[in-house]
Amino acid sequence: MSAAGDPLDALPAAVLADVLGRVADAGDIAASRLASRALLAASYLCPRVRICAADRARRRREGGGGTLPFRAGVGNVASFLGSRIRSLALDGADGQGSPDDAMWVEEGEFDEADDLHLTSREAVMAWAATDAGPVLQEVEIADYWPQACWRKAEALPLISHFCLNLVKLGLRNAWLSVDGLKKMQNLTHLTLEFIRLDDENLDKLNECFPCLHTLNLIGVGGLKGPKIHLPQLKTCRWEVSNVPESLAIQAPKLFFLDLKCVRPDRLILDTPSLSTLKLTIDKLGATVDVDGLVSLKNLRLESLDLNSLLPVFVETQPISTLELELPPAASQYELLQEVNYPDYLLRMLASVSEVKLSPRFSCGLIRCLALCRESRFQSCLKKLLIHIPPSASTYEILPLFKICAPWCEVTVLFHTDSADAIHEVAIATWTLSFPEIRWQCGTWT
Repeated sequence: MSAAGDPLDALPAAVLADVLGRVADAGDIAASRLASRALLAASYLCPRVRICAADRARRRREGGGGTLPFRAGVGNVASFLGSRIRSLALDGADGQGSPDDAMWVEEGEFDEADDLHLTSREAVMAWAATDAGPVLQEVEIADYWPQACWRKAEALPLISHFCLNLVKLGLRNAWLSVDGLKKMQNLTHLTLEFIRLDDENLDKLNECFPCLHTLNLIGVGGLKGPKIHLPQLKTCRWEVSNVPESLAIQAPKLFFLDLKCVRPDRLILDTPSLSTLKLTIDKLGATVDVDGLVSLKNLRLESLDLNSLLPVFVETQPISTLELELPPAASQYELLQEVNYPDYLLRMLASVSEVKLSPRFSCGLIRCLALCRESRFQSCLKKLLIHIPPSASTYEILPLFKICAPWCEVTVLFHTDSADAIHEVAIATWTLSFPEIRWQCGTWT
């Protein structure tokens, strides 16, 4: 290492520390310390660190790293940076050993080692009990599922005890206990992904994270009758992994919700500020309470159960933008089988200002249009997007264009497999039949 002519000496250590923090990977930061004295000094001030088990294993194979266990290495980094660190990311999975590998558990082939069990008491204490714990603002941990799936972990209670200034927390691939969980007033962002949570109704989550603005629950199991009751919540993404009896959200400030579920018997949305809802659902249950959706403007539905969903979410709500999609496993004929009254479907589309039809939904809808008997409705439709499959004829789609309001802007996307001559004939025919519509064309694949 030589200080002569080092161009980095002119930069303040705080600036270099911020640069190293954006690099984040602990191994790269350690290597950079050998490059110059300026980087060596800055490494003591680095505010963000990411430590990946796979990267450490690769360096050992290449002869560039020691044999220090992963958890001990994390503790050393936390002690080294101490009160200067603000963000810590630990990855024991590196995309491997996720809950999708269910055979690990089913066949009893789980991993009895614990060196990568990063949500265990010992692993969390290794860094949280250092000077870094109280000053950390962001923590992300991806556990190694084969080691974590059969062990209940104390990560949440320990983090709530030591990390009093934490703002953002993300945990992945773990079985989490909530015994001893304390209230975290500063936490505004929480992500739990592929988690078995011992909080079947989310009572502890509501009690201990009252100031959440953003909540992401992705594949969280162990829930029976979950209810989200968070007065400060603004955005939520909830992918329900099992089939609980009911789903309820009471959040007066929530304005964005992405909800994916199967068939809850009860669905309750008490969200008066909600303006955007993305709902993926197999079947709407018998009890639905969405009277609180007084601000809903943008709606995306991915389902075949339109006979139930449209009356609840479109007919009775002030929707301005509607996007429709079919489940990936649905065939283009299933919409025809599920929709009892195609005329009603067109009437619902005509009641919305802007409609976006996905490729799968467009294909299914075109097959329904032949059964429409009436298509002259009082229309509010001012903007329409539709994807045209290669097999569609020019005249099959005419009933859909009849519901457009005067001067409606229609964007037609032709499949790239269809010939340009077909595009030209179709547009010429539609333009002649509907001269008041403003046409735009494009392609999709």
